[in-house]
Amino acid sequence: MKSLYLKGLVFASLVCLLLAACGGGGGLNAGGGIDGTGIMSAGVVSAYGSIFVNGTEFDTSTAAIVVNGEEVGVGDDVVLDHLAIGMVVAVEGRILEDGRAVADRVTYSRNIAGPVESISIIDAVTKEVVVLGQTVLVNVITRYQPDTFGFDSIAVNDVMEVSGYLDDVGAVRATYVEKIGDTTTILDYEITGVVENLDNFQNTFMINDLTVDFAAIENRLPEGIPADDLFVEVEGALGAGGKLVADAIVLADSVSGDEGDEVEIMGYVTDVTSVGETIKFKVGRQEVHVPADPELAVYIDGLPADIVPGQKLEAEGTLEDGILTAAEIEFWEPDQIEVEGLVCCILSGSEFTVGDQAVQTDGDTVFEPEDLTIVEGIGLEVKGTPQDIDHGVVVADKISLEED
Repeated sequence: MKSLYLKGLVFASLVCLLLAACGGGGGLNAGGGIDGTGIMSAGVVSAYGSIFVNGTEFDTSTAAIVVNGEEVGVGDDVVLDHLAIGMVVAVEGRILEDGRAVADRVTYSRNIAGPVESISIIDAVTKEVVVLGQTVLVNVITRYQPDTFGFDSIAVNDVMEVSGYLDDVGAVRATYVEKIGDTTTILDYEITGVVENLDNFQNTFMINDLTVDFAAIENRLPEGIPADDLFVEVEGALGAGGKLVADAIVLADSVSGDEGDEVEIMGYVTDVTSVGETIKFKVGRQEVHVPADPELAVYIDGLPADIVPGQKLEAEGTLEDGILTAAEIEFWEPDQIEVEGLVCCILSGSEFTVGDQAVQTDGDTVFEPEDLTIVEGIGLEVKGTPQDIDHGVVVADKISLEED
């Protein structure tokens, strides 16, 4: 099992900083004494046990759990009660001498909580949903709550909580959507995003296609807030003309690690700022640098030239002056997910279950090692694509042994 340590990432969407593990190349290494070594990581909750994030199992038995800014409790039972598969989270913890990853804090912050304004069908498994002026893409990787709510039942005026990754055109690639009510029962909304087109005369700014009116709280805002290009959280209610009338605006939290902390993040490349001996780019709003020479960094399922805006990838390395200096890059297709855990049942020669998730192999599936034999009780990491919106079956692109 890979061992990671997450520290100090609070995602108001974490999409903010990418804002999840490597099927090939190994985990982050830690020396460390009895208290453990610091790492940071952020990604989607993919399984319980205590909790799996980015392919790493974290012991959450003593972890504080923070949900949308509120500490809701400590320990595994709180994880089960308040965190769901598909949520993008940040974990703060330690790697112990025995290699176990122990979480001290797990933080979840939604991207958006607001009403559905419109729905466009892209194809049989993809919809474009506009929520508070933000484009949200739901598809085969999206998880839904409650059980009675799903891809086919999303409706205008539903109030939804959305968690996911921000892509290069400002859309949220939703990994988790929860219906929390409708516009007759919920009138207070929340959004996290980048301030654009600030107008200090009208006391307004834009977050993508949403106009935020902060006139009512102008005198209560800290100096320098709002300002163009700041990443902020806004709470408020809809007013005339569809404006969000703010009753609170705060800076969204960002990476706050120590120099040399090991970091792993998953997200979409939103900008490439330099291509040369070092490729400089952003995952969400997090600056990442990686050597362009494949001899100096590990590239999995892709090449340096594949680092372009809109590419989904995972970057792993160390934090230096707020920049993630990556030693490993793994490329992902937009619809790929990871499934990890013990093989519970062998259903046929090409189908088995990992936990309660059915997995199929085909002629294109890559096995690591090549002579891997799948038997009940073995621990696997599966990189694959759900075949339907219900996640009934994941077709495996790559299957690896879980790392010890």
